[in-house]
Amino acid sequence: MTPLANPTTASETAYNAAHAKTRNVIERCFGVMKSRFRCLDRSGGTLLYSAEKTCKIVVAVAVLHNMCISRRLATAVDADVLRRHNDIQPAPLDQRHAAAAPPRSAVELRRSIVQQF
Repeated sequence: MTPLANPTTASETAYNAAHAKTRNVIERCFGVMKSRFRCLDRSGGTLLYSAEKTCKIVVAVAVLHNMCISRRLATAVDADVLRRHNDIQPAPLDQRHAAAAPPRSAVELRRSIVQQF
């Protein structure tokens, strides 16, 4: 899902705000997980394995991360990992060049989500 480039209604503005808030939480989680599990940080933003294997690695890391949280195992946050993680994130929508239009079905899905706000 992507934010709307030019929100015109209250629903679209609320959708963009919820999108940004959710993305911030997810990005922080990725940074913490990459700091805890260095195997996620070595790729420089590219897949080192097939998509299927990468998905399995991410799921395994998420499970292990949740187990660490439930057992209150501390993690040292590596500032260098977090900095590199932030460096490879895409620019906010207003700083990107216009991208190709998403498939029509994705547009319709986003429209239905926006209408829920």
